[in-house]
Amino acid sequence: MDPVMKSQCFRRLALSSIGRQQQLLSRNTKSTIDCLNTAKARMSTQSSTSAVLPKIPLAQVAGQRTWESAHAKNPAFAIERELPGPKSHKREVAIFVAVAAVTWGLGSVVAFNYQRMTSTPVTAALFTARHNDEVREKFGGQLNFTSTFPWISGDISHLKGVVEIEFDVVGDKGVVGHLVLKSRRQSSNQNGEWATTEFYVETPDGRRIDCR
Repeated sequence: MDPVMKSQCFRRLALSSIGRQQQLLSRNTKSTIDCLNTAKARMSTQSSTSAVLPKIPLAQVAGQRTWESAHAKNPAFAIERELPGPKSHKREVAIFVAVAAVTWGLGSVVAFNYQRMTSTPVTAALFTARHNDEVREKFGGQLNFTSTFPWISGDISHLKGVVEIEFDVVGDKGVVGHLVLKSRRQSSNQNGEWATTEFYVETPDGRRIDCR
């Protein structure tokens, strides 16, 4: 190739590369300018917004949260609203008291009845009536309570010197009777003698078998 033509070719290549570089540089410069303009616009908007909002000193805000300012009208401390009323527990308390009273009453009745059932006058009266000939002939040999936990009516008071009890009995023959015992102490002395006024077993037909 001719040296002249070779030099012209190199010159054209150099010019074309320089032109491309200038185009790229102009594009980059334009995009940079656009970015700068956008940033300036944002900064101006933020400055205008901050100028509208009031600036409250930190000391003033901190000073509002004190014990003196603790009321509903201070928005920095509390919210104004109605507090819920206290819940009433009168119904629950009344039910508890009623259940406790009934339970205590039933427990007391059962305890006193068991005390009378296992007392000496009851066991002695049942033993004496069991070995009475007329009672054995009418009711049978094994005279006992009608149930495992019978109801013993009456009163047993060693302090007052009074024994008045009555309860149902049944023997081997299946005949149900009613035993009654009434006794009193002759003197106010705790070791005084007792006098039995009534002690009998009543049969179903109303006849009384004296066990004294």
